Amino acid sequence: MALIAALVVALGLPSAASAQRVPASALLDGLDDDQVVTLAEMEVEAGQLQKHAYQGNMDLVRTENDIQPYSIIGRERIARSGATTVEDLLRQQLTMSTSFASSDNSPGGWTGSSSSFSLRGMGAAQTLVLVNGRRVAGVGSRGTAEGSDQADLNGIPLSAIERIEVLPASASAIYGSGALGGVINVVLRGNYSGNEFNARYETTDDGHASIETYNLTSSFQFEQGRSQLLLSVQSQVTKPLYGYQRDFQVRGRNRELVNNPDALYVPAGRTGNPPAGALVNIRSANGSPLFGPGSSHFTHIPVGYRGWQLDGLQPLIDNQGSYNLDLARGALNGFSGDIVLIGAVRSKSLNLSSSRSMTERFKLFFDGGASESRQRDVSTYYTARVATLAANSTNNPFGQAVRITYPARHIDRETAPDSFSVNRQKRAAVGFELSLPHDWKIVGDYAWSYSYVDRTYRRQYGSPTFAEAVNAGTVDLLRDTTSFETLIDPYSNLPHTTTKAWQGDTTLRAAGPLTAWYAGDITLASGVEHRELRSAGFPDYTTPRPPPTYRRQQIDSLYAEATVPLTSPDLGLRGLHSVDVQLALRHERFDVETAGNKFDTTVPTVGLRWLPVRDLMLRGSWGKGFRAPTYSQLADPTLSTTTSQVNDPRRGGEVSDIYTLGGGNPELQPETSRNSNIGIVWTPEFVRGLRLSADFYKIEKKNNLTSLGAQAILDQEATFPGRVIRDTPVAGDPYGVGEVLQVNTYAMNMLKMETAGVDLGARYWWQSAGAGEFDLGVNATLTDYYREQTAFNTPLVDWVGVPSRNSASPLDARFTASLLWNRQQWSAGWAAQYYDHYRLNPTSTAAILSQGSERVPSQTYHDLFVRYRLGARYRILAGLELTFGAKNIFDKAPPVDMSTSRYYSTLGDPRMRRLYVNLKKTF
Repeated sequence: MALIAALVVALGLPSAASAQRVPASALLDGLDDDQVVTLAEMEVEAGQLQKHAYQGNMDLVRTENDIQPYSIIGRERIARSGATTVEDLLRQQLTMSTSFASSDNSPGGWTGSSSSFSLRGMGAAQTLVLVNGRRVAGVGSRGTAEGSDQADLNGIPLSAIERIEVLPASASAIYGSGALGGVINVVLRGNYSGNEFNARYETTDDGHASIETYNLTSSFQFEQGRSQLLLSVQSQVTKPLYGYQRDFQVRGRNRELVNNPDALYVPAGRTGNPPAGALVNIRSANGSPLFGPGSSHFTHIPVGYRGWQLDGLQPLIDNQGSYNLDLARGALNGFSGDIVLIGAVRSKSLNLSSSRSMTERFKLFFDGGASESRQRDVSTYYTARVATLAANSTNNPFGQAVRITYPARHIDRETAPDSFSVNRQKRAAVGFELSLPHDWKIVGDYAWSYSYVDRTYRRQYGSPTFAEAVNAGTVDLLRDTTSFETLIDPYSNLPHTTTKAWQGDTTLRAAGPLTAWYAGDITLASGVEHRELRSAGFPDYTTPRPPPTYRRQQIDSLYAEATVPLTSPDLGLRGLHSVDVQLALRHERFDVETAGNKFDTTVPTVGLRWLPVRDLMLRGSWGKGFRAPTYSQLADPTLSTTTSQVNDPRRGGEVSDIYTLGGGNPELQPETSRNSNIGIVWTPEFVRGLRLSADFYKIEKKNNLTSLGAQAILDQEATFPGRVIRDTPVAGDPYGVGEVLQVNTYAMNMLKMETAGVDLGARYWWQSAGAGEFDLGVNATLTDYYREQTAFNTPLVDWVGVPSRNSASPLDARFTASLLWNRQQWSAGWAAQYYDHYRLNPTSTAAILSQGSERVPSQTYHDLFVRYRLGARYRILAGLELTFGAKNIFDKAPPVDMSTSRYYSTLGDPRMRRLYVNLKKTF
């Protein structure tokens, strides 16, 4: 209703003056964030508000000088970053990002090559991703799609992006559900005129893991500029990087041998597995002697060994007390050089936008895109990596159960040793823009999007199983599997897991001056939205494909955002050069049809921006965020089919066999958060081109969803009324309460978390006569604490600096720095990324022992580029631009991290030093 009221007011407002003096705060808003910041007064048209209203982006144009602390990555920063994907770019540029493992250096996941982002350590499900201000269907996982799934941004070419707006704060009042950790809005190019072709080649300095990229962006105008068409296409091919092409695994194993040899050589008398190596390793299952009293409990098979029936046991006796610990080849091995560090990816994408001005005030537009990526990695099925040969097996000469690790040759595979992931994204939006009198604008559109992800991988199945074949001697692992055929594929299959998601979104928004008063215009942006989400999942199927699991929900929302100036420079108030207030409110109603659940929520945001003098800005904001429960969390709970034992404290510790009712809970409420930001921005007039900023943040989250075990609920029965179901007490029973029959363990809202810190920024632009222009920038995020409650009625635990706990916890400190030089046709730049040291999860005792401590050292990586652009005098070559660059120029390897499967810190890139060349032609 706020939207309708705003439109009525707009149509009746008197016209503003044709020109007015703009307060410094408005001037700050109007600046391009990739240009030097100046605060000189200037005259602008009264319609300047329209510069900030939409422009093909369904959100208002945001800047780094807004009341809220936005970070803006513009086209120039993108171009000089050397990044190849949006995920690569944001991991490099955003100090408040806590996504420490990207899709390219963690291949083999259920979401393929799709991107994933986390701000402030909140996780991907609580970091909202938008494209042109619109939500896009997210990438599901293993047959399950949720409304909180993020869209894949890696399908968008960097050349098609105008800027990226990032708000690392709870912002549900503006953006809706899921924006607890913040919002990332990718704004695509819309007003570009001309043609641009890029060809880029990147590779490591030893010639591995190359990336070839070709993209073309072209714009066309028709009917004297009334109609516009913008087309962007890209093809990219990434070659793989294998484990044997780096020393990370060998380096990690050597450290483990020094610090924690018992992890590999499990002592006698203990149950354990032999370590993986380049040959077959054997260990008695319970750690008893293999060859009789006094002998060792482990050995390994020598090269060329044909089996004990042909070559006897003496070669194994000779090798007793030793393992082969060399790096293996082949897929079915936990220590193989054929594991994939960087997956092979082939991707292609198309983005198309068009608009036509039907009249001077009315425009129609279309915005669409499609992308596809195929990721390939080596197929492994983990349950086949260690085999157990039973004591009664006819192929077992040891008279006891033994465990075996073995390498398997690729040539023995019946199919290619590959797994595949396919990601497809499609989106289309059609709408209108209507410019009304008195600087109002209305934008309406319908947006449709589709996401598809399919994963094909190998696993065991059926009968006879692989274990049965080993015990029957059909698969003989007591011989050299690197010299003789070892057929394993007949005991596995290639299932698919497919997830599809659709989203339809109808939106109507309006923005303009609501009224004029003593300090200037009170502006309002408002909107109504109806969104429908559908998904279909097919988890782990072969043929025939089973019926899918369908899900559907609808969301209706109403949003309003007002900016009210309280003072202006024209008033001449000392210490109150300019003051304005931001007020935002959003109401959303959810109807999860497949779960039969309905709920609604309303959240506000309040902000203040104060310029006591023209070159100093103080800002603060407070707001709430929320995240709606997922389909799975809202599903009806299910009763267990078997009982479990608990001790009943109300019956003297009596042991009871009980059933549990667990799983989802239709009564769940959204997780909620409160966010506070206080910041200062200083652009001193006496140092032209300098900008300093500090923004302090605090996020408090409650109603976190969790499930408790039956014993925990029973121990605190009074705290959880209705969750313990008891029998009627028997007359004369001394305990006065009946026996426990059932405990309801289904999900509930109960836990908390909180985090706080500061974002720092410094930028200085200067010009030196004859030497050109220089642009120096430094950004940092210092996290004070990141506390989470892991169990009910327990204190919050600080997890800052422990990213290995959940791959999202922030570091204590993270910095980025850059220096750009530009003179005529030449430009060059340097950039650095610093990651503070971090600690391993205290519960990962084995990893800490192998590491030698719980600390992983800090990391710093440096990049360089140089660029030359040919001028007009080169005629046909005019507009040709050549860039040479190097990433990680000092070739620093990521430090050892024994908590990861590849033994290196995923903050670093396993490719190490990379060189690239980019050829760009504009015409």
